[in-house]
Amino acid sequence: MPTFTLSVSVRLDTPPGDDVVDALRSTLRPGDDDLMVWRDADPAVLRLSTDRPAADLDGAVALGLELADDALALSRRPGAVQEVVAMDDDRQLVWRAEP
Repeated sequence: MPTFTLSVSVRLDTPPGDDVVDALRSTLRPGDDDLMVWRDADPAVLRLSTDRPAADLDGAVALGLELADDALALSRRPGAVQEVVAMDDDRQLVWRAEP
């Protein structure tokens, strides 16, 4: 099964503090050494990145949406998924909440 790099953007209604970002890093995907979580230049936007195996680009985007939903649930803050990008060395697929 191919591996895809996922890049996820989540906008929270209120900017998360360091405690939220640290908690997501440690609890979102235990054992996922590829998972990175950080705040964007816009402090209300969280960015997540990881590599995940999937059957195809559509499946990888679905995994990215699941990751975003899990991040929202664990952050315990209202918000919404803005974007999920799934890519490999040759192609990418972008899902956006708004065109």
